[in-house]
Amino acid sequence: MTDMARQLLQELMGEYQDTGKSYTDADVCKNYLVSFCPNQLFTNTKDDLGQCTLIHDDRLRTSYQQSSDRGRLGYEQAFYSWLQQLHHDLQRKVRRAHERITAEADDALANPHREEKEERAILMDERIREMLKRIEDCGMGGRVDEALNVLASMEKAKVDLAVLRERIDAGNPMFKNEKRLEVCDVCGAFLVPNDASKRLDAHIEGKQHQGYLKIQQALETYKSEGGVMRDSRAGDRYGDSRRHGARRRDNYRQSRSRSRSPYSGRRGYDRSSGYSRDYSRSRRRR
Repeated sequence: MTDMARQLLQELMGEYQDTGKSYTDADVCKNYLVSFCPNQLFTNTKDDLGQCTLIHDDRLRTSYQQSSDRGRLGYEQAFYSWLQQLHHDLQRKVRRAHERITAEADDALANPHREEKEERAILMDERIREMLKRIEDCGMGGRVDEALNVLASMEKAKVDLAVLRERIDAGNPMFKNEKRLEVCDVCGAFLVPNDASKRLDAHIEGKQHQGYLKIQQALETYKSEGGVMRDSRAGDRYGDSRRHGARRRDNYRQSRSRSRSPYSGRRGYDRSSGYSRDYSRSRRRR
């Protein structure tokens, strides 16, 4: 049985069997205890966070939600800090998407081979000028038939030059089509304006849109209830902030005791550094 099938069976049968686990066990998903597991939001999408191998048990979640430990073990802080990080990553993605469709077109992208086309246009324009001078010479020399043939070639060259200049000014049509796209501010996906309602509904009901919407709503609810965000990069996920605080206090006390040691008696000072004893011996030798 695969891990995914085992986890699915466990979630389906969790309501009817006692696993004998505690919500504090290391193999229990703490995010699921708080509210939901973000790994389950984007399954089989391009934003898939991977499979969560921890236990998702409704009994344990109910037990935790009704216990006095709720909000005291650091689970909420870690959960909402991770949601905040996912939301920040999404906002960067949305900003890049907006910049992509609103920025000025790069000349190489908007009009590839522009320099080559401009050189061809210059050569064609010089050729037309030479034809015009040749027509004048034929007219001065009375070579009417030759003048008419050159005139026909010159008119065709003018048409070709006009078409080439239109291509130079037109640019890349694929880039223009891309600039007509819009960005979904909820999930960062590209949308086509005035698209069919069925496709728009499919996007709104999709896992990616619904997943980021759930994250956004969870963060808004947490903040409205007075929740304070903690930097997700600070310490480990559960309880490390308290351990770091205790360690800082111990270091501070040790530094204070060391700073007072030179004045607490000559004997103690000699043991801590040996400086005064060595210094006094060198004085006696002199």
